[in-house]
Formats: sequence, C-alpha cells, structure tokens
Amino acid sequence: MTFRHICWIVLLVAGVGIQVVCVAGLVLLRDALDRLHCAGAVSLGAALVCAAVVVRDSFSLIGNKAAAIGFVLLFANPVLVHATGRMIRIRRAGDWRVLGEDVEVRPR
Repeated sequence: MTFRHICWIVLLVAGVGIQVVCVAGLVLLRDALDRLHCAGAVSLGAALVCAAVVVRDSFSLIGNKAAAIGFVLLFANPVLVHATGRMIRIRRAGDWRVLGEDVEVRPR
C-alpha cells in the first residue's frame, strides 16, 4: 500500500463518517433550526469525499469534476443553510429581525 492509497482511504472514511453523523443528527433532532446545524456540516463530509476522489484519480476528468463539485458544495451549502434558517424565522415570527426583547421565538 502506498502513501497515496492510505490518504484517499482516510479521506473517504472521514467523509463518510461525517455524513453518517450528520444524517443521524438530522433524524434525531426535533426542531428544524436544530437540524440546520447538521445540514451545514454535510458540506465538509462531501468535500472530503471529493478530495478522496481527487487524491485517488489525480487531476483527470473525474478528478476535476470531483474538485468542482467539492468546491461548489463547500461554498454553496452554508448559503443555503442560512437562507433556510432565515425563511424559518420569517415564517415563525413574521420578520427576520429581533423585535424588542424577543430573542427566542416559539413555534406556532
């Protein structure tokens, strides 16, 4: 086994492990805002899996596509999580800003 082989296996196992933990969090957490914390961490696991593909196949056609997918997931997922959290806040409170002393919003 070469060093490269060990590196892509470690990256793949770490990425899949993060994905499993995030899915377990999505299933076990009760509130949608709590679930968003796990949804935000999914991009790290996906980026590690894409990095494993790049290490294994180098910068070929497959490696380039994996790098592009990892880059998009790593930077687009936090934006999507933030927009979803803001939408939930607007649905529950009517506005995304904190109004007066209302810091905690209870679900309807």
